[in-house]
Amino acid sequence: MKRPYRSVLGAALLAAAALLPLALAQDAANPVAIDLEVYVVSQVTRDDGAREERFTEASEARPGQIVEYRLIVTNVGDQTLPPGIVVVTGPVPEGTQFVPFSATPSDERLLTEYSADRGLTFYETNVFVGEGEQRAIADPTTYDAVRWTVLAEMEPEVQLTIVYRVTVR
Repeated sequence: MKRPYRSVLGAALLAAAALLPLALAQDAANPVAIDLEVYVVSQVTRDDGAREERFTEASEARPGQIVEYRLIVTNVGDQTLPPGIVVVTGPVPEGTQFVPFSATPSDERLLTEYSADRGLTFYETNVFVGEGEQRAIADPTTYDAVRWTVLAEMEPEVQLTIVYRVTVR
């Protein structure tokens, strides 16, 4: 039985609109540009039997396929941005599910945090949902946003690529 294609183009545009350098003013003077690249990820077997990933630019994807979002963050201004001022949020679009461990991880230059409540709260590990006695640790597949904070100075024209993946439902 043939499955209908589910467009991720609309989801990609939705994601692009929601990618915000949150700590910076959202106006023409914003020194941060974010370019979004969207790929369908496929596993292929080479002639020698080794498996590798293949990336195809996404205009649509079928349920079950993995989509990778690559966010290219660039300081397009003429001044060095201080640590902590560049914050980028990538939503997990409706009709998709976050792929655990797929986001660019935290390191000395980058803090990666996750949300399961549409970005109201973010946690580096153990994302909590609910309140009081109902409070529990969320399953990573239920994360609905990923946020990165640049912890190092960002010189003019410097680019940083951050990545995360979702599965189309």
